[in-house]
Amino acid sequence: MPLKTSQSGFTLAEILVAISIIAVMAAISLPFYRSISMNLSLNSAARDLTSDLRQAQQLAVTEQINYILQLDQADNKYLIKNKQTDAVIKQKNIASPITILAISGLASSSAEFNATGASLSTGEIILTNPNLRQVIIEIKPSGYVKLSN
Repeated sequence: MPLKTSQSGFTLAEILVAISIIAVMAAISLPFYRSISMNLSLNSAARDLTSDLRQAQQLAVTEQINYILQLDQADNKYLIKNKQTDAVIKQKNIASPITILAISGLASSSAEFNATGASLSTGEIILTNPNLRQVIIEIKPSGYVKLSN
């Protein structure tokens, strides 16, 4: 009398169905992931720029010397300079795919802070990503730097 062995497992058809379901779910979720990733990068770049504007302002107040945050829209970067010595304190590239869309109201694309922390010119910096989402950074006459989504 032959022994009966029980074989358990998945058939090839079941495995193929499971793999195809996983592939379809991944294909559907990939665009959402990319969109969220780009929006997070935009928010991060905007927070960094806002923080660096506040750093330039704080340096001006602390050292009682005007400091400038100079934007370079063509090269997608900015730097913080001591206006008196023209020494570059910090230089930063804005990570791709985030770009500086527009700079309005700032003389020579620069935000300059005086010894009281006030801004010598007011304006807006607009950053954007490939999804066309924009973030606006406002610089007020008092030196207040506001980040708006």
